[in-house]
Amino acid sequence: MQAQHFMAPSFCGAPSTRAVRFLFAGLLALAGLLLCHQPAFAQPSGGKYLDAKNCSDELNLNPGSNYDGGSCQLWRLVPEPDGWARLQLKRNGKFVDASHCSDQLDLNPGSNYAGGACQLWRFVPDADGWGRLQLKYNGKFLDAKFCSDQLQLNPGSTYAGGACQLWRLVPVDGVWSRLQIKFTGH
Repeated sequence: MQAQHFMAPSFCGAPSTRAVRFLFAGLLALAGLLLCHQPAFAQPSGGKYLDAKNCSDELNLNPGSNYDGGSCQLWRLVPEPDGWARLQLKRNGKFVDASHCSDQLDLNPGSNYAGGACQLWRFVPDADGWGRLQLKYNGKFLDAKFCSDQLQLNPGSTYAGGACQLWRLVPVDGVWSRLQIKFTGH
């Protein structure tokens, strides 16, 4: 009796090991998001939400907005095959972008600058369902500067116990969620 070998499927003619790596990278990214995405009722309360100010391309923090039916605060993660994801706004479909891979953040409909790495994010789990949002390009994290409403990138902050860089997704409507910062202002 001969042993039979399992052959993993290939995507677009790529070698089967490459397809398996993409599959595992996607599954690992999903597992990381699920660790950070516990039900809102099971988590301690948090602070303000990531907001496209009056649905413009300017990002800030806001305690809660109903402007345009709340769509300026509704986000979803759009996974990429390598385990990273783009953070998309419901209102206009634009993505959170580090403009030309600088520390300046805004919204952009789609960027291939630096291979798209200025728009690729991942959750790095912390504790109690909170995590840091890390940019692929330089490894910096989405940060509320000294826990203010001003957003920036920062390589690592311990200000207010790190709460200026800790985020969670709070489900709202189907695939859409609000992105909430841990810092509560106390």
